Amino acid sequence: MKHLTILEPLSDAERAKLNAKIVRRHFQAGEELLTQGMELKSAHFVFSGIVQVTRQVQDGRVLNVRKLGPGDSFGDISLLTGMQSLGTFTASTSGLLLELSSDDLKPIIESRPELIESLSHSATKAQQFVAMFDKAAIQPVPFEQHDLLSRIKTFFHLELQ
Repeated sequence: MKHLTILEPLSDAERAKLNAKIVRRHFQAGEELLTQGMELKSAHFVFSGIVQVTRQVQDGRVLNVRKLGPGDSFGDISLLTGMQSLGTFTASTSGLLLELSSDDLKPIIESRPELIESLSHSATKAQQFVAMFDKAAIQPVPFEQHDLLSRIKTFFHLELQ
């Protein structure tokens, strides 16, 4: 738990309290762990295994967003706000998730309201990433072969013809 970004502002004692409440969940390859749009009030930390993240964008396409592995987390926004899942999370391999409920975090936030700002930072970064991903999916940056050829030649300081 010491290496989880969202929990960095917490004291060792606070982390120990949360660690005692962590729910461990084993998963198998191919298992859908979380569906886009599903409401949840928890964060998940990948202890072992690989999880593929996909997102359905406005035009209906389902795009691969990224892969998560040990040490990665998802659901940070949901832990803090109860928002719906921003993507679908499917196990690529078998592994273990650690789940932390917002109900378990609540007593710590109530006793230390100053934590809300630092905790919201990681959630904001996740929301910004999703917004950029959606924008790029809708309006991909076109690359013409001629433009790319010019960039390669310029990068290697080759004579342009």
